[in-house]
Amino acid sequence: MRPLVISHAACAGHAPENTLAGIRRALELGADGIEIDVQTTADGVPVLMHDLTVDRTTNGHGELAKMSLAQLRGLDAGGEPPPTLADVLQLTKGRALLVAEIKQPGIEEHLAGAVREAEAVDDVMVWSFFPQALAAMRAAEPSLPGGLLLGPQTLPQWPEMRRLALSLGLQAVSVFCYGITEEIRRDTQRSGLALYAWTADPVEEIARLIALGVDGVCTNYPDRALALLSPQAS
Repeated sequence: MRPLVISHAACAGHAPENTLAGIRRALELGADGIEIDVQTTADGVPVLMHDLTVDRTTNGHGELAKMSLAQLRGLDAGGEPPPTLADVLQLTKGRALLVAEIKQPGIEEHLAGAVREAEAVDDVMVWSFFPQALAAMRAAEPSLPGGLLLGPQTLPQWPEMRRLALSLGLQAVSVFCYGITEEIRRDTQRSGLALYAWTADPVEEIARLIALGVDGVCTNYPDRALALLSPQAS
């Protein structure tokens, strides 16, 4: 089986990050999954935003957690307002796996509620660097699979991180692409954990990960991964 191709931050290589334009582009390109960053507004609505402030990706200023949805709707994130999780689920449900990264622990009940309301429990997976967020997510909606994100700072603790993921009842780990080794692939496979790689953009690195046998590649350029996996490329 070939790995899933997961488009990062909606489709950040081809559209403004975490926007509906990016979601549409990822779907047009044929991505198997779409990764997004999720936080909540001051009134508890799950929305797409990577940073704790809106400064970098919109024409506004300030902390997202202090803004209402109405205030956020008035901002420009590259030609359109930052979308809600509900907006995104209307596009992705039944068409692609939506990978929601929890950037702000404490939003798990709101996230679970939005997914249930959209009747999209079978179409969503949750990732996070925060073990407590993943534990809370498992409690809020046990039907949503979860993955522990691991970066350069936590990878040196690899055996412990594998055990942590298992103790949390997770289904996967998502690992910084350049840190993935044959040992990590073997350990995850032996443990029954899926292994995802983030965020691989150079064609050479994507090819390495495919050859290594990862279960999914998260990339800003899903077209590059899909090209490598096409029958014509083999």
